[in-house]
Amino acid sequence: MAFSTLWMLPPVLFLLLKPIQGVDDPKISKAYTPSHKSASCLFHRELENGTSSIPAMVDALEVMQSQFWDSSTSTWPDGIDWTRATFNTHVLTALSVMATYEDFTYSSEIKKYFSEAAAFYTGENATSLITQKYDDQQWVILEWLEGIKFINLYSGMDATFEGQKYSPDFAHRARVFWDLASQGYNTTLCGGGMLWTDQLAPYKNAITNQLFVASSIGMYLYFPGDSNPNPSPVADSTYNSSQALPPIKAHDPRYLEAAMEEYNWLSTSNMTNAQGLYVDGFHITNWTSPTSIGTGKCDARDESVYTYNQGVLLSGIRGLWDATGNESYLTDGYGLMKSVINATGWQSMSNGSWAGLGSDGILQDLCDVDGSCSQDAQNFKGIFFHHLTLFCQPLAMDESQQKSQNDSVIFNASPTQAQDHQIRCEGYEPWILHNAQYAYATRNVTGVYGGWWYANDTIPTGWTSSPAGAADVMNKGIPQNLIWRLPGNPSVPDAGTTPVVNGSTADLNDRGRGRTVETQNGGLALMTCLVNAQEG
Repeated sequence: MAFSTLWMLPPVLFLLLKPIQGVDDPKISKAYTPSHKSASCLFHRELENGTSSIPAMVDALEVMQSQFWDSSTSTWPDGIDWTRATFNTHVLTALSVMATYEDFTYSSEIKKYFSEAAAFYTGENATSLITQKYDDQQWVILEWLEGIKFINLYSGMDATFEGQKYSPDFAHRARVFWDLASQGYNTTLCGGGMLWTDQLAPYKNAITNQLFVASSIGMYLYFPGDSNPNPSPVADSTYNSSQALPPIKAHDPRYLEAAMEEYNWLSTSNMTNAQGLYVDGFHITNWTSPTSIGTGKCDARDESVYTYNQGVLLSGIRGLWDATGNESYLTDGYGLMKSVINATGWQSMSNGSWAGLGSDGILQDLCDVDGSCSQDAQNFKGIFFHHLTLFCQPLAMDESQQKSQNDSVIFNASPTQAQDHQIRCEGYEPWILHNAQYAYATRNVTGVYGGWWYANDTIPTGWTSSPAGAADVMNKGIPQNLIWRLPGNPSVPDAGTTPVVNGSTADLNDRGRGRTVETQNGGLALMTCLVNAQEG
């Protein structure tokens, strides 16, 4: 049953009711009149079902590839290494959704865009990513696992599809980058958890740790094995035979164990604030060197809050459920979603007030409001919605569905469990639609999405660009002090963490960096999430 079937309201009434199903009581909805009077919300009613939302998703994909993809270099030139990995991930997820719901309509587009996604294997700057931060490396793992998932799906739908030939290379790159990233897991400090990088003073942050849950459980569920001994992620590179990698089979328990250990640490790390949102991370008080570790504890918290820090964990939690059948994982996911939706002002009827992660129900990062988002931050909201899409996939219930998802390691839900998950995810659909309608209205004449979906002339009440205790390194760069830097202050690449101001204010989404491939990526991920909600 499509999510939208529970909300069969006449269009004129839809905006006067604010369903919060799945947030508190699945059967409750309450009157709601948005304070934001943007023309966007009078409203793109064509997005209210798959008949219009699927073409909107496909259009977002077409704009992404026609305006930002360069076939001569097999990349998105305006992106940076880690954002490009997410572009490819979101393209591949969109293709899976297109194949699932509209294969016959879009079969030629699916094959065309998959060929570009596969070409990015050579266009990706894998050699550089080897030396980058542990979070950057893990986006690559998720990217190529998503490619393998699409190949497995579409190969069962189209006998002429030749995607299986790419799976070994995709798998090998994912394996090599997991091996690299896993070196960031450290028990000497804080009793566990991933370091952001070994190039800075120790910092255990939300995104790197959430990614380790998601990438590790993804490797357990979807990695098909690898017999390529090359320790490099770059095909046909030379290497010393003494460095040869041993073969590894699918569903290796080391990945499941890593995901469970990481989640156990993260969920007890005190990394959430009073609203139930993940803050950015922890420093270690008085740490000065590996031999002088200060308290050795994660006890100096950075209070910065970003949208993507609330999303990546959702797919990791869902994967842990799939692997174990432990309902506590899904319960944690529902709790996190409740916190996120509440923090957008959806339930409280914020009337333009900043609610912690947005206002009037629209998901926003703080930097969206004043146009100060860096290249990194412009990519955050799309990542949230991508991982919500994965979280809300239907639970496997029988052997045939189980095998289609990956052999026999996917746990079979009971009918009651599957129905409960569906009902809860259906409850998110009105909120997703609300965000999609606002975002859809930010497109310019060439179809490129803006980054601030709310795009209001009035700054939300209670908004501040610099909350107490928040360094906001994702927008302001890494501070030049020993809290962040190693002694001697070595140079650390931080491309993507500073905004570019172009001064335009005529269109609020032209401020700062303006409309970019990252903001388009966000639009694509949001529209894919909407289609999955309506058609799933």
